[in-house]
Amino acid sequence: MLFRFLCSLLLLFTTCCTSLAQAQEDKNTIILSDAGWDSVKFHNAVAEYIGRTAFNLNFTTISGSTPIVQAALVRGDIDVNMETWTDNIPSFEADMKTGRLINLGINFDDDKQGFYVPRYVIEGDKARGIAPLAPDLKTVRDLAKYPQLFRDDENKNKGRIYGAIPGWAIDEIMYKKYIAYGLNRDFVYFRSGSEAALFTAFMAAYTKGEPIVGYCYEPTWISGKLDMVLLEDAPYSPEAFNAGLTEARGVPVCVVANVQLLEKSPGFAAFLKKYRTSSALTAEALAYIADTKADYPATAKWFLQNHPELLMEWLPADKADLVQKSLRSGEEAQTNWFFHFPDWRLDFTGPIDNFVKEVNAKYATFFNNIKGFLSWCISSIETLLNLIPWWLTILATTLAGKKLTKKWSNGIMYGLGLFLIGIFGYWNMMNETLAVVIAAVFISLMLGLPIGVLVSTSKLANRLLRPFLDAMQTMPTFVYMIPAVMLLGPGKVPAVLATVVYAVVPVIRLTSHGIQQVDEEIVEASLAYGASRWQTLFKVQIPQAMPTIMTGVNQTMMMAVAMVVTCAMIGANGLGMEVLIAINRTESGRGLIAGISIVIIAIIIDRLTQSLAHKKEG
Repeated sequence: MLFRFLCSLLLLFTTCCTSLAQAQEDKNTIILSDAGWDSVKFHNAVAEYIGRTAFNLNFTTISGSTPIVQAALVRGDIDVNMETWTDNIPSFEADMKTGRLINLGINFDDDKQGFYVPRYVIEGDKARGIAPLAPDLKTVRDLAKYPQLFRDDENKNKGRIYGAIPGWAIDEIMYKKYIAYGLNRDFVYFRSGSEAALFTAFMAAYTKGEPIVGYCYEPTWISGKLDMVLLEDAPYSPEAFNAGLTEARGVPVCVVANVQLLEKSPGFAAFLKKYRTSSALTAEALAYIADTKADYPATAKWFLQNHPELLMEWLPADKADLVQKSLRSGEEAQTNWFFHFPDWRLDFTGPIDNFVKEVNAKYATFFNNIKGFLSWCISSIETLLNLIPWWLTILATTLAGKKLTKKWSNGIMYGLGLFLIGIFGYWNMMNETLAVVIAAVFISLMLGLPIGVLVSTSKLANRLLRPFLDAMQTMPTFVYMIPAVMLLGPGKVPAVLATVVYAVVPVIRLTSHGIQQVDEEIVEASLAYGASRWQTLFKVQIPQAMPTIMTGVNQTMMMAVAMVVTCAMIGANGLGMEVLIAINRTESGRGLIAGISIVIIAIIIDRLTQSLAHKKEG
């Protein structure tokens, strides 16, 4: 009895010590925000290095879009945002009035943003053999003269202006500018979906020496690497700027914290109040990252070693000495190799990046032809869908549902689903989405069915293709989106190709599986009656395998629909873009309604193709 009591006391003591240690660790852990762009990651790395070495703090990071991390900062889930672009957050002033946030000071305010073009568009580039393409282009208004120079890939009759990131406040301003200056008559305002897709479009055009105009801001790695010109605009005034009629002012990019930081670490908060850089200093660090492929912690160390004067401005002398000693000691070099993998990294990324850039520059005409053909296919499908009256689409879907499922209730439910999408105001967006899905599914079936047949009849083909099929199914979609956007530019074309890569695998696997599962006795009987291998395949095995093949078709269609939102991040307009904008703006209602519309389309496609598969089986 005494032993049990002592054990209980020991367990209670251990639990209390563990809880106290965890509580102390939580108290010493600062949570930083990461909205996804390079400069905030760099500033996080600098703050983290100083926090660890000078204040003995631990750090963790929460990632998300600007509105999401801002909401988390207000709630207290995040302690510090090192880069709060105050003008780009609609709720900033209201959030500050809640009393939950403190503005610790300005990180930098000499930034720029607006519509940019490569310098060679205006002045040419003798070294690259590029003549001036628009020598009179100086202001945003001047763009109205050059729609054919900046031609849109998906609408040959208009030019393309790349807008800001969906969900950013500046995107609304830039769109108003596009309308106010009459650019909507001859230009398409194209939202590329994400910063990565936007910058990839600039890099791809710059590599090929092609004209491009679009939103950009400084400091970024793209502005540090490329020679870009900010188009002039009228002088800034608050009212006119909100109407899109002036240039943007330098946004005060502030270090904003939740009030709980003052309790967690007053010393670290005092350091952040003195933390100030500039657009030039930040661009210097981002260019270093782009040129050397260094990670953010290594860049932070390099930056502090090259700017020791900043430490004296930011920190008391004793704290600055701690950081400088750490920088001199090279403490990372003393890592215990028994527990941590040695720093034997080889640069595989550089050669891959250079290869893609070289292919992009050398075979630009080839990829432009592919892009033109696929753009024509997608636009033709979309035009056809828009030509069909809405009521006829609903009627046809209702009748198809009744015919395939043998129930009027199902057909009526499918028709009401489409009617509901129209009521939501998403009919045209639905057609845009369906155009991408249909094109992707068609290409997937044209490739997948023959490959599936080949794999089913050849052990060698099966062995060779299986690793590729496994990789296509497991590889994160963004990995192959990057070269797709680099070679073809953002928009619906790379979205279709990315969807094909993702969705073609099921039809290949299930076609092969269905043919291989046909009873061997049936195959042998066919051959015994004198049928050739090809006759047996097409007249016996494929008909017998048709239910399984149709299941593969069903899965391919569903996976194509599943890519809708992901493809919005590389500029594929439609319902996915609505969801993406809602996510970036934290608009729950908008996201829910657009999401429901996607679900309705997915359910209708799934039920109809499943019914068709069962009909084939019957």
